[in-house]
Amino acid sequence: MRPALPRPVPLAVPLVLGAVASGALPATTSAEQHDCVAPEVVGVDLAMARQALSASGCATQIRQLPGHGRFVTPSAPDERQLVGKQRPDGGAHTQGVTLWLEPLCRQAAAPGPESRGPSSEKGPTELIAGLFLEGGPLQTSPRCRQASTAGGTLTIATTEGQLVASRTVRPGSFGVFPLRPGRYVVSGSLGAGGPEPQPRQVTVAAHRATRLNLVAPIR
Repeated sequence: MRPALPRPVPLAVPLVLGAVASGALPATTSAEQHDCVAPEVVGVDLAMARQALSASGCATQIRQLPGHGRFVTPSAPDERQLVGKQRPDGGAHTQGVTLWLEPLCRQAAAPGPESRGPSSEKGPTELIAGLFLEGGPLQTSPRCRQASTAGGTLTIATTEGQLVASRTVRPGSFGVFPLRPGRYVVSGSLGAGGPEPQPRQVTVAAHRATRLNLVAPIR
């Protein structure tokens, strides 16, 4: 009686695994499951970021960065908001990109100057004065806007009321007055019927450039 022959062992699976281990066959990796290459969208507004991500085939998740001070976080993503950061970074292979949006700046329609003065620094003996409007309805924008001088007339007088100088200034410019050292009253006008700033008293010192901003409130 012949002894029973051993059953043949299937070799397909071990051969395939050996081929993968040796590099003869490519192994399936997670990279093959990625759907897109993330575009770099930090610093652009949400509307442009959405377009770039859509064109790249990347799914998008939106998150908000917290507001602070005059920066406010809207209740829903605003297309004007700037992308503060993203994950993953641009160039990465991924299935989706998460964006963190910067809050919007909330300020008056006419923002006033950060400094009113008077202030002085070493320089010629002179007064540099500007006219500003400040106030109006609150508005939001991706970035805070800087104050800009208004057009009008600047007048310099002594503390006794004697006129020293008067000058018309255009929007975006300042009035520069070479003066003798002493105390003066500076006043301004933004035109007939317009708001008027409060006159300010200022001391001009020798060899010092003195700066003063007159601000007219918008009611």
